[in-house]
Amino acid sequence: MRTPLDCRQLRAAARARSDAGFTLVELMIVVVIIGVLAALSTPLLTRDNAVNDGRAFTYDLARELQKCRSEAVSSRLAIRAFVYANRVELRPYKAGATPGAAPTAPADTDPLLRTVPAKNNIAVLDMVAPSATAPTGPVLTATKVALVDFLSTGGAQLVGAAVPTGATIYVQNGDLPSTSKDYGFRIDVNPLTAFVAARTR
Repeated sequence: MRTPLDCRQLRAAARARSDAGFTLVELMIVVVIIGVLAALSTPLLTRDNAVNDGRAFTYDLARELQKCRSEAVSSRLAIRAFVYANRVELRPYKAGATPGAAPTAPADTDPLLRTVPAKNNIAVLDMVAPSATAPTGPVLTATKVALVDFLSTGGAQLVGAAVPTGATIYVQNGDLPSTSKDYGFRIDVNPLTAFVAARTR
C-alpha cells in the first residue's frame, strides 16, 4: 500500500517529466515534416510568382501611364514615355526658353521622372497604333524604343503616327507557356482622353 507521501512523489516526478519539454526524436520528426511540406509547396509558389510577375508589371505600367496623364495636365507640360523591351522610362517635356515658346521634347539622355522596370522574362514586345496587328514576336529591345506622349491637353499621341493616334502596348510573360491566360497582356491608351486600360490578350 502506497502512503500519501509516495503518491505525492509520483505526481511530482510525472510533472517534472512533462515539464522537461520535447525529446530530440520528437523535434527531429517535426523538422522532417516541415521540410517535406516546404519541398511540396515550392513549385506551387514559384508558378504563382511567375504568373504574378507579368500581371504586376502590366498593371504597374498602366497605373504609371495614367498618372502621366494627370501630371501632364496639372503641370501643363507633356510627358513622354520611352518604351523599351525591359523597361519604360518617363521624362517630362522642357518648357520653352522664352514665354510662349513651344516646349521641347525630351531626349533619352534627359533626367528621368520615373522608370518602370520589367522583371526577368517579362518583355514589352512592341507599342503600335490600336488599328495595327499585334506583334508575333519581340520588336523592341533594350536599346530600340517606341514613344508615346501624354499631352497637357489631356490626350495621348503615339509619336510618329498621324494625329490623333493612341497606342497599344503588348507585354509577354516568357515564364509561362503560350497557352496560359497570363502569357500575354495589352495596355490600351486612348488618344482623346489618354485613358489607360490593361487586360489579358
